Amino acid sequence: MGPGQRVIVELSTLEKALSKTDFTAEKAPLQAIVRSLRPMRLKSLEDLDLNTRGRLITTMLRVQRQPKPPAPEAAPAEAAAPTPAEAPAAEATAPAEAAEGAAPAEGAAPAEGTAPTAPAVDPAREKFDAWTDVMFLVGQVWRAAGDGDRAEVAFSASGRQPGAEAEEPAAPARTEERRERTERRERPERGERRERPERGAAGERRERPERGERRDRPERGERGERPERRPMPELTGDWREQAKQLEAMGRTRDAGRMFERNNAFADAARLFEAGGDLKSALRNALAGSDNDTARRLVGTLPADQLAPTLEKAGAYELLMEHYVGKADFENVARLYERARQFDQAALAYERAGKLTLARKSYERSRDMASANRIRGLEVKSLVERGDRLGAATLLVAVGQRREAVEVLGTLPPPKAFHFMQRLNLEEEAKELAQRELARAEQEQKPAGRARWLELLGDVTAAAEAWEAAGRKDKALPLHEKLGNLARAAQLAEELQQRDKAIALYTQLGDEAGLERAKVLPEAPAVAPAPADPSDAGSEGEGGGEPPATPPAE
Repeated sequence: MGPGQRVIVELSTLEKALSKTDFTAEKAPLQAIVRSLRPMRLKSLEDLDLNTRGRLITTMLRVQRQPKPPAPEAAPAEAAAPTPAEAPAAEATAPAEAAEGAAPAEGAAPAEGTAPTAPAVDPAREKFDAWTDVMFLVGQVWRAAGDGDRAEVAFSASGRQPGAEAEEPAAPARTEERRERTERRERPERGERRERPERGAAGERRERPERGERRDRPERGERGERPERRPMPELTGDWREQAKQLEAMGRTRDAGRMFERNNAFADAARLFEAGGDLKSALRNALAGSDNDTARRLVGTLPADQLAPTLEKAGAYELLMEHYVGKADFENVARLYERARQFDQAALAYERAGKLTLARKSYERSRDMASANRIRGLEVKSLVERGDRLGAATLLVAVGQRREAVEVLGTLPPPKAFHFMQRLNLEEEAKELAQRELARAEQEQKPAGRARWLELLGDVTAAAEAWEAAGRKDKALPLHEKLGNLARAAQLAEELQQRDKAIALYTQLGDEAGLERAKVLPEAPAVAPAPADPSDAGSEGEGGGEPPATPPAE
C-alpha cells in the first residue's frame, strides 16, 4: 500500500472520530497521517494525486473548524501541576513511588485524615487539552503537505509552535504491534554465496588515465542572512475576530480565505483584491453576486485567466460583455454557439468577417436566405482574390451550375475547360469546347482547332490537324496512341528523335528504317516549329492554377 492509500485509510478513521467530536480519538489517525506524509517530502498540495488531495483538504478543514472548547478556570494549585509535556513523565514515576512505600497490612484501617490517592479528573481541562493537541497535529499535517499558511493558522490556534526539538508523534499501539509482528517473521535463508571467478587476462581492469589538475573554483560570495519568519501570534475569538486579527497583521489572503470558507464573499473579495490575488477576488465577487465589483475586476485580470474563471462561475453574461467591449466578435459567436443560438452566432461571425463560419451558422439555424446572401459574399471575396475555382466550387455545391460557369467564363478557355471537368460540369465543358472549335475554324487557327479536337477526344482528327499546323511533335504521340506506329516512326525520323525512331522501327521490325534511324544525330538538329502566333492566347494564358479550395477561416 502506497503512502497516498495509507492517508486515505487514516482519513476514513479520522472522519468517524470527527462525527462523534471525540478529540482524543482524532489524535491517532492524525499522527498516522503525519507519518505517511513526511516521507513523501511534498513541496505543495499539488504534488498529491487528485483523490488524496481532495479528501485531505476536505477532512482537515472540517477538523480545523471544530469549535474551541471553553478554557477551564485556573485552579490555585495549577502552578504546581505538571505541564502536558511533563504529564507522561509524572504518570510514569507515580507507580515507582507507590512501590517504594510499604503496603498496609491486611485488614489495617487507613490513617485518619488521609485523602484518596486518585487525583480528581477535570473533564473541561481534558477536553481543552485534547482540542489543543488536535490543532497542533492539524498544523503538522498541513506542514507535511507543503501548505505553510494553513499550518501557521493551526499552530496559532493550538498556542504551540513546532521548534527544532519537536519530534514526530509516537506511533499508535496498533501500528507498533503490526511492526513487531513483521519484524518477528523469519526471513528465508539465502543460499551460500558463490565465489567470483578470477578475471583472466582479457578481463583485467585497465588503469584509468590520470586526471588533469582541477581548476580552482571562484569563491562564492557570502550569502546574506535569511530573515527569520516571525511566528504567528495566537488568534482568539470566533472566526470573524480571527479574520480581523489576520487583516491587522497584513495577512489579507489568509483573512480572505477565512471569510470565503464562511460564505462572506464580499469581505473575501475585498481582502483578496488588497492582497493582489485578483483571480480569487473575482471568484468571490461572482459568488456573492456583486456584479459591479466583478465588472471592475474583469478588466484587470489577464486574458488567459479571465475566460476560465468566468466560465467556471457560470458568468457568461459578464464574459459576453467583456468580448463585446473588446470587439472580439469571434469569441462572442462561439459563446452563442455553445448556447445553440446559431442565428446570433451567425451575425457575430459576419461582423467578425468570418464568412464561411457565418454561412454554416445560418444553415444550422435554417435561415437559407441569409445563408445564400453570405455565400454570395464569399463568392465575391474569392473572385477578388483570384480563386475562381473555389468560388465555382461553392456555387456547384448548392446546385448553381449556371452561376459557376459564369464565374469560370472569364478564364482562358482551356483553363476553364479543365476546371469544369474537375467540378463534373461535363455538359458545360463540352459546349465550351465546341464553341471554341467553331471559332478556331472560322478564324483559321489550325493549332487552336487541333487543341480543341484533342480535348473533345477526336484523336484522329486532332493528329491530322496538328500535322496540318506543322506541329509534328504534337501529332507523334497521338499517332502512337492510335496504334499507327508506321506514321509515328516516320514522324520521329523526320524530327530526328533518334531513340524514339529506333524503338518504333524495332517494334515494327523495319530493318531499313532501323538502319536509317541509327545514323541520325543524337540531338535534334532543328528546334520544334513554334506554335501558331494567332493561337498564342489559347495556349499561353492557361498556365498556373489557383488553389482549388477556399482558405480556412
